[in-house]
Amino acid sequence: MIEIMQIRMKRSKIGLCVLIVFVAFILMIVTTGATSVLRAQPTNSTNTGSIPPTANQVTTRSNDKTFYLFTAEHDGLNETKLGIPADTYSPDVLLVNKGDNITVHFYNLDTTDRHTFTIGAPYNINEDLLPLHNGTIEFKANQEGIFRFYCTYHQPTMAGQLAVQEPPTVEKINSNVPK
Repeated sequence: MIEIMQIRMKRSKIGLCVLIVFVAFILMIVTTGATSVLRAQPTNSTNTGSIPPTANQVTTRSNDKTFYLFTAEHDGLNETKLGIPADTYSPDVLLVNKGDNITVHFYNLDTTDRHTFTIGAPYNINEDLLPLHNGTIEFKANQEGIFRFYCTYHQPTMAGQLAVQEPPTVEKINSNVPK
């Protein structure tokens, strides 16, 4: 009888731990707003905000960023009534650093429609995919700013943003300081 009670107590503790981890994960997603923005930031750098670099700061980053971009649809959108397509991208925001080498794996999951990944100047990209096909787009993010990407067939709803920011800086540690 005591062994059965001990087993039940262990099971309830495990269930409680799983519940706590799940709630913490949901809270993290809600508070960071990570549902629609895909951030490709290096893990070995610290972003100090918009502080301009000084003599004792260095820029650190990983120069290669890879994204997986999918076609999607807005649920419940009545195309006939509203007169606009339900198509969209997932994710619809790509955040990179200036100078990064970008690879976008674009997947058209639609079974009937063609879709494009199109960006105007200065990148001039137009990847046109048949239904259920995919393509890879590679380019260097060499200009800072926000650039609209869109599907030429499904305007105005199928659009997103490529945000190219200055790389983060970290302060250099002075190794000559006595301990």
